Amino acid sequence: MDTLDQNMGMDSDNLKVSQSVKEHLLTSAQWARFLAIVGFIFTGLTAIGSLFMVITALATGFGPLIGMAFLYIGLTVAMIFPALYMIRFAGSITKGLNSNKQSEFEYGVQNLKSFYKFSGIFTIVFLSLYIILIIVGVGSGMSRLF
Repeated sequence: MDTLDQNMGMDSDNLKVSQSVKEHLLTSAQWARFLAIVGFIFTGLTAIGSLFMVITALATGFGPLIGMAFLYIGLTVAMIFPALYMIRFAGSITKGLNSNKQSEFEYGVQNLKSFYKFSGIFTIVFLSLYIILIIVGVGSGMSRLF
């Protein structure tokens, strides 16, 4: 057994990280790195789009466009976090498994947890907004019938 396996076995009720689990985690880390890079690219493109939208909104003074510009700025800021968590996960898991450093491995798993927590909260917020928009839409449609 290597050092990581021995440390994990002592701390977690005989939990072992087998070679196949290591391979799966390293493959997951590679995909997470790819998705994080794509996420950072799309965040940059959204930031550029937001900048153009803000400039256009301020030049024209068109109110709804100003609101959309602020929405895009908020989405740009929100898009940074999942990509950041994924790139940290990928780097720490890879470094931890390759060097048998428990602290690096744990930091990677912590960032994976943070990614899923952020994604879950983001999903709840958007589902809530969809429900509110459906209720408002149905309510305004019903008020036109009467």
